[in-house]
This record gives sequence, structure tokens and C-alpha cells, in this order.
Amino acid sequence: MEERINELIESYREDMIRSLEDLVKIPSVIDPDSAGEGKPFGAEVRKALDAVLKLSEELGFDTKDYDGYAGTAGFGTEGKEVGILSHIDVVPPGNGWTKEPFAPEICSGKMYGRGTIDDKGPMVAALYAMKAVRESGLPLKHHVRHIIGCDEETGHRCIKYYLTKEKGPDLGFSPDGMFSVIHAEKGILRFKIEKEWEKPENKDGLHIIKVKGGTVVNAVPNLAEVWLGGAEGVLADARKQFLTACPQGESQWKEDALCLCFPGLSAHAMQPWLGKNAILPMIRFLKELPFADPREQEYFRSLDALFGDGWEGRNLGIACEDQLSGKLSMNLGILTIEEGKSEAKIDIRCPVHVDLQMVWKTICLTCEKYGFKPEYWQMRDPLYVPKDAELVQILLDVYEDVTGKREEPITIGGGTYCRDVENFVSFGPVFPGEPELAHEADEFIDLEQMMECARLYAQALYRLMTC
Repeated sequence: MEERINELIESYREDMIRSLEDLVKIPSVIDPDSAGEGKPFGAEVRKALDAVLKLSEELGFDTKDYDGYAGTAGFGTEGKEVGILSHIDVVPPGNGWTKEPFAPEICSGKMYGRGTIDDKGPMVAALYAMKAVRESGLPLKHHVRHIIGCDEETGHRCIKYYLTKEKGPDLGFSPDGMFSVIHAEKGILRFKIEKEWEKPENKDGLHIIKVKGGTVVNAVPNLAEVWLGGAEGVLADARKQFLTACPQGESQWKEDALCLCFPGLSAHAMQPWLGKNAILPMIRFLKELPFADPREQEYFRSLDALFGDGWEGRNLGIACEDQLSGKLSMNLGILTIEEGKSEAKIDIRCPVHVDLQMVWKTICLTCEKYGFKPEYWQMRDPLYVPKDAELVQILLDVYEDVTGKREEPITIGGGTYCRDVENFVSFGPVFPGEPELAHEADEFIDLEQMMECARLYAQALYRLMTC
């Protein structure tokens, strides 16, 4: 371990904190409505990319903008290209925050804000790690390029576009997972089912006006709401049933409608067992209501039959597991109904050694029994790098040198850029035993752990650039 590199990292502490604050203030959520030439993912993502490229130039790196899809920062041209893959886009804040998601606040050594841990904090740590390696003056055989994507959260269109313009790095890591080293990632399947029916003619009978559950498919929804219409007495009966079935919920009258709110607990879709899906109790409640149009009740009964059993996918017929990566997981992340049109979006994380195509065929057959024709918009094969691969072993050695702990490589249900580029694995930023706060309310990064990440990334870069 090179102590000179560690000394330089420590000298950057205040600059790193300020840099992260500046980036977290930008609400870089993908926004198709403000997309355009040079900003394919919206104005705020463009603003965030400009900010990180400006920071990179101030740190002394060569930068390049790839039409707003991605940007790069690097130095050197010799030897192999060592890569770092991070991203500037973030998921929407969602509900349940006690802090302002885009007004970073430091409290008890932690910085709160959307993107602090996923992925702006680790990205800043990696940029300053690059600076430390370069300023150390130590001899290097290879060069480094940090690729900063703008669409990691919704489809990886950014890295795919970049790879049409440039050859991928020879090897490297992504600071967008967990320590020690993630050598395998589950396959990912995202699909939707839709239904339509006419508006009710009988306005006095109980009917659905609107349903809204969840904000993004890759997070367990912590809130689901339904607006019911009908005569006053009909709505009063529904409210009475709700108060009995869901004592922790809230109800309120909004003009001529009754709004019922079902609470849940947010979690990342790769670990849905850590959350409580607010949509599921809403479905169970609605399927028992005496709707004037029987098709509405039948719709909720069908949803419950398909997804109501939880996160393992047993009702869908896809429950499975393997020794390497564990059980398949499922998350009904979004449910919306309005103007007689419904849409449910589901996220599946499939074990590494299970055939993803067979899982999809099973889903189609099961859904069709209930009158649904599912459509997928994303199917991503799993990642697997053997534990004894040289890249994995180098990073494990670095982790042990810096932390004093020897850990085994791990597998996750999450999906990173590493599956888009050969010879890449994820390396941090979440340490063993620490909570996974990506996509959750009150997301934060522990600032001392961010410094530890920077030390790890700097030592890893130096090792990879000299091997």
C-alpha cells in the first residue's frame, strides 16, 4: 500500500465534501419532457453532466462529452486502459423523506441527499482517487479513463451509446455496488401488464377514479393511494372497511372522492424482502369491495392471484434459486389506473444460473391465464466473473491492505454497468454490514466511509495501472 497516496486523499477531504454537495444539489432525474439535442435524458441530467465534467477539468483531467449520453475524465495514453464506470443520474426522491433530497445536509458525519450513495458520492471519491494517483508522482504503466453515464437507472442507453463511439476499457471497476468485490449479478427482467375498460355509467355505484402506487420499478413502493367514487353512503361503507383492514392507513375526502392511503416501507428492488410493498395490501383490500362494475373487482383479484404472495414469484410459477446467487426476487414497483386504463410494472431479479428466457416464457403463460398479455422492455443477462480471476483477486488484496480485513467476493441482485463491459466488477461503496440506502428515503453517505472509499479506489487504481 502506497502511503503517499493515502496522504494525498486525506488532504482532499474538504474539497471532496464541497464537490459532492454541489452535485447533490442538481436534481438529475431523467426527464423525457425536457430532453433534446445534447440532452437526451433531460435538462437536469445535462446540467449534472456539465458540472462533473467541469469538476474533472479543474482536477486536471482530460474530458470529453459524448452528446449528453456520457462523459469521460482521464489522464495518460500509455499501455492498457483502466476504466472506472459511474453515473450521474438518480432515481426520483419518492416519499418518506425527513430531509430535503436535493439540499444536502450534513448531520452526525453523514451527508443526506438523493444520489449521495448512488452514485455521486462514490463517483467523487473515484475522481479524487485519480487525482491522488496522478499527483503521487509514482511510475505508471497504464492510463485511466473514468466513464460517467447519464442513464444507469433506467436502461444503460448511455454506456451502450458510448461503446458505439469508443472501444471499452481493458479492465476496471464500478464504484456502484458493495465491498468487498461483486463478482456476480443476477439477471434482470422488467415487464408490464395493461388493461382497459370503459368509464362507469352509474356514478353512484362504487368505482375506481384513480390508483397511484410507486414511483420507479426498481424500488419497493412505500405508498399506494386509491381514489374511489360513488354515492356518499357507498363511500362511507368503503371507508369503514378500510379503517378496519388498514388501521395504519389514512383516509381523506377530496371533493366528491374518497382517497385511501396504504403505507409501506421502501427498499431497493434487488432486496425486496427488506421493504414492505404498499401496493399489495391495497390490492388485497380492493379485491373485496363491491364495485358496480364487476370487471374492476375481477382485475384486482387477478393482480392478487399473480403478485399477492410477496416477492418470491411463487404464484407466477417462477420461484427458483441457485447456490451462487440465491432466490429469484420480484417487485411490483408501479401500479397506476386512470381514465379506465391500468398499468402494472414489475421488476424480476433472476439467479445467475437460471435461464432468463424460460422465466419469461413462464410469466407469459401464467399471465395469459388471467387475460393479460405481458410485455417486457428490459431483459439483461447476468454477470459472472470467477472468484479466482486476476481482477477479482487484485481488488480483494487491495481491500485487505486498506481495511485489514479479508472478505470473500459476493453476488448481488442489482445491475451495474459491469455487465455491459468485459472484465469489470463492482467495488464498493457499501461496506459489509452497512445498510443499502440506494433508492430509499433519507439516502446518505457516511463521510468517513467516503474517505475510505477514496483510499480504496486510489490504491486499486495504482495497482491496476502498474500490473
